[in-house]
Amino acid sequence: MRIIAPMMILIMITSTLAGCTGGDPDGGGNDEIDMDILNQLIDDNLQDFINNTTITVENHYHNNTTYVTNEYNNISNNEGDSVTENNFQTDYTNYSLGGIGNTSASNELLFVMHLELNTSDLAPELLPRNDIDPRLEYFSFTKNFTGYVWVDGDNSNSSNNSNGWYEQANIQITHNIPCSEFYIFESQFYAYDNNSNLIGYVNGDGTFWHYSNEGIYEDYWRSILGWNNSEDTSSMTVEDYYNAGHQSESVCNPQWFPFLAQSYVGNIGNITVPQGYMISGSVIEYNHIWDLNDSTESNETITIYDYSYSISHDNIVFLRDSGMSTTYSVGQYGGWEELTLQINLVPYRLFESSEFSLTILYTFTPVIPV
Repeated sequence: MRIIAPMMILIMITSTLAGCTGGDPDGGGNDEIDMDILNQLIDDNLQDFINNTTITVENHYHNNTTYVTNEYNNISNNEGDSVTENNFQTDYTNYSLGGIGNTSASNELLFVMHLELNTSDLAPELLPRNDIDPRLEYFSFTKNFTGYVWVDGDNSNSSNNSNGWYEQANIQITHNIPCSEFYIFESQFYAYDNNSNLIGYVNGDGTFWHYSNEGIYEDYWRSILGWNNSEDTSSMTVEDYYNAGHQSESVCNPQWFPFLAQSYVGNIGNITVPQGYMISGSVIEYNHIWDLNDSTESNETITIYDYSYSISHDNIVFLRDSGMSTTYSVGQYGGWEELTLQINLVPYRLFESSEFSLTILYTFTPVIPV
């Protein structure tokens, strides 16, 4: 910074006229200027000199240097005192702290990053949602039964002179059961067996897993399979289907959630911290909304108040090169070498129609590595 002060002007004028104030020691003193005349001369010319003099303030603080990059090829450039960000077609605001603009009195560069994005920006791999119809799935059910196995050996003493014999053993066999077997009475009021006999009233959703429907399904399977014991045959029995129904629930009757993912971690940007600079910043604004049709919850606005993982709170995580992370803010990081600060958005529940907007304010402070 260069500032020409009025005192310097006085010194320069006084120096210019120095030879006229002392007079000539060998002369008769005719060229001596009276001090009153000198003061009047300064008063008459000082204001004109100041008005015609430019006082300049030069800022050589990393003009035309890129500071912010992220995976969406967005950049933040500091050209003079102008900050421009391009992220997901958003508007940007230059915030002031205590009346100080983008360049503070302490030479800290202030940056504002405003992002507006949705689920397709944050987690494109999760869209479109592909919910598999569980009725079309199959479940592998393994059962044990008593049967006979061939044993190789010398059987020359037998009447058939064979090289082995059959021996009774416990055998394990696996059946691939269609999940549709447990949806036979879905959307029906009355259940009939294979002989068209009424076997009961179907309660709930009509699937096997409703507690009052298990007996109805057993009666239906018995009308087809009879009374065989599971251990006496390799085929499926009523007992086998009953056991398979309970074992297959996670496959054939999975719990459905209105959200795509829980505690999903998505990178929304990276900030390069140059050597010789320290970064500090925080999330100053955050909003997460989704359509009412996507959730059994109310259509609510999520605002950051604390660090809890709940339906009302998400996380913004600042991840350092060392692996250390902080939520919602980062303080005094960097300086000794060029570093990368990764910013992750971690919504507690991510919906198909989730929309996010957030604003991060951060500064670079020059430091001296030692």
